[in-house]
Amino acid sequence: MPRPSLPRVSVLLPVRDAAPWLASSLASLARQTETEHEVIAVDDGSEDGSGELLDRAARLDGRLVVRHTPPLGIPAALNLALSLARAPWVARQDADDLSHRERFARQLAWLGRNPGVDVLGTRVRLFPAAATGTGMRRWAAWHNALLEHEDMRRELLIDSPLAHGTAMIRRSALASSGGWQEHGWAEDLDLWVRLFDAGVKFAKLGEPLYGWRQHAGSSTRTDERYSHAKFMALKIAALDAGPLKDGRRAALVGVGASLVRWREALGGRVAGCHEVRGQDTQLAPLLEAPVVLAFMAPEARGRWRRSLTQAGRRELIDFIFVA
Repeated sequence: MPRPSLPRVSVLLPVRDAAPWLASSLASLARQTETEHEVIAVDDGSEDGSGELLDRAARLDGRLVVRHTPPLGIPAALNLALSLARAPWVARQDADDLSHRERFARQLAWLGRNPGVDVLGTRVRLFPAAATGTGMRRWAAWHNALLEHEDMRRELLIDSPLAHGTAMIRRSALASSGGWQEHGWAEDLDLWVRLFDAGVKFAKLGEPLYGWRQHAGSSTRTDERYSHAKFMALKIAALDAGPLKDGRRAALVGVGASLVRWREALGGRVAGCHEVRGQDTQLAPLLEAPVVLAFMAPEARGRWRRSLTQAGRRELIDFIFVA
């Protein structure tokens, strides 16, 4: 199929050694019912033949544009692809994942009806089941429950509330935020933090239109930027720019190992440390802002959110949850 003169959406596809899955990923893009799209694939220093696979695919489909670079990393690959994008909307896909054939059509139709939204994701489906661990299933259930802007915003420092590969982003909002940045940590959560801070509006479709492939070589399992330590550093930077700005010290509330980790990580930023057990939220009205709450369980966050709100505290201003 020839390249459209004016695509409706530009798909950014960074590729690094994805040969076993690349053909199926590209096929899921080629069969989209929204045909007025372009795919900009950046071969980020692959050594397994992925670059050659991309070149062959591009000769068969003019909508696929390929660039080859040394191994520079995902933020650099995405920014190069963005510089070549021509559409007003930018979509993401990872080279080992799959998009439902109606994903782009449904996202564009929804965005046309909701012009105030700048970032639209979808629910995800993890596959294959045999390679999907309990932790990822728990994450997917949490992610798929967060559909509205405020729900994602208030859980922003728990984990990435919108799967990067599902995103369709208004190109102007992305450009004004500085695009993807290299800080040695997760580029997706880093971008979401900056976009939320800039007032960009998020939403998520209720259909699972994206298949996230689980395998041992996945970057989420092998790349240091997605390690627990790097996520912790990113979240602390966000706290320092937000509730703990200008050297403010926080009351830290939590339980067990999560509380210990955050006490050690925050160090001198902690004014007081409070370990709570079970469903005890009696401390809520006594805590002075800002309050950082380290709870892994969504049920615990819900109890403390209700108690602090009833006590007149404002989430993201007076208190914030982390994990």
